Amino acid sequence: MNPFSSVYYVKENIKRSLLLIIMFILTFAVYMAGLYISNVESMFNIILEKDKKVALIGSTATDKDCIDYKKAIEILEKKEGITLLHQGIASDIYSTSVMGFNNGYVSYTFQNKEDFQTYCDFTGINIIENNQDRGLCDGSVIMSRLQAANRGMETGDRLVAGTDELVSQEYTLDAITDNDSYSTFYISDTDSARCMVLNNSLDNSAFKSLFKNIETKYNVYVRDYDYYKERTSEQLGNFYYIYFFVIILLSVIMAVTVNAAFAGMYQHRNGEFAIYKAMGIPARKIRFKILSEVLLIDITGLLAGLCIIMAVIYMANNLYLIPHGLKLFYYNNMSMAGMVISNLIILIPVTIFQGSKLVRADICDY
Repeated sequence: MNPFSSVYYVKENIKRSLLLIIMFILTFAVYMAGLYISNVESMFNIILEKDKKVALIGSTATDKDCIDYKKAIEILEKKEGITLLHQGIASDIYSTSVMGFNNGYVSYTFQNKEDFQTYCDFTGINIIENNQDRGLCDGSVIMSRLQAANRGMETGDRLVAGTDELVSQEYTLDAITDNDSYSTFYISDTDSARCMVLNNSLDNSAFKSLFKNIETKYNVYVRDYDYYKERTSEQLGNFYYIYFFVIILLSVIMAVTVNAAFAGMYQHRNGEFAIYKAMGIPARKIRFKILSEVLLIDITGLLAGLCIIMAVIYMANNLYLIPHGLKLFYYNNMSMAGMVISNLIILIPVTIFQGSKLVRADICDY
């Protein structure tokens, strides 16, 4: 094997290299923290993606006798390419997030089981468990399996409202869906000034333009994908600022530690690099050797850390979290961004400082 190769050095100095590899494995704590903090938004996004072509229109508090709302509905009823599902009186319950606080998600109240089935067919939600005694009827609540587990409920159980929760009537859990997030649907033979609109064939811009015109002309509100997306970002944005501040702080500390470890590893090699210089090997090639060694150790640590973290998440989900109505996702863009930033903050000083130092090594000093 070529003694100038990075693999040769790592192999010949396996104990020192393993210590540094372990340090890079520990940087996956940044990735895990990102998954933890972004979990609430990830849960929201699953629901929002299913409702991308769904909008909710309702009467505002200042729309007396719902006059404007009724006029808006008359316009929508004449519009081709959409389906209207009138809503019953709203109910809303919480789920407990992995971060420990209660959180509400988008919920809908359908006036009958046929409307609910229309919504399921439109969004691709499937019922995987039914209450054999009742089926779906007035007073049915339907939850995703994660929501049901989070509440500790099984089909046939009565829904009891907790503190600050809103349940408009008595409900029984009559079905569980395969939606991989927190979702709750109600069937109530009541009427309210709210209506769900399904976009069957309009393009997205025409759908949005339709509601923009209605909101401009009538005293109603519209809730759609973009609205909930913006609200989610507003409410959770501070968590992300804190996350990136913390990872930068921890990464700087880790960079100092890793740099010291690399300095110790390379300290006894000053003579080796002085010989390279005396042999006429270009400084560029010497820097590349240092960079390749650091990257080899880094990549090895990242791959090992990836395997470990995926195994940890898998075991945590299947042994504890999912049975208790909680879940960690394996990937999130913010987590990956945090991981990349952390890695660069560690690698750049190491390669610059150690490279500059070793390139200056002089054979006359030995």
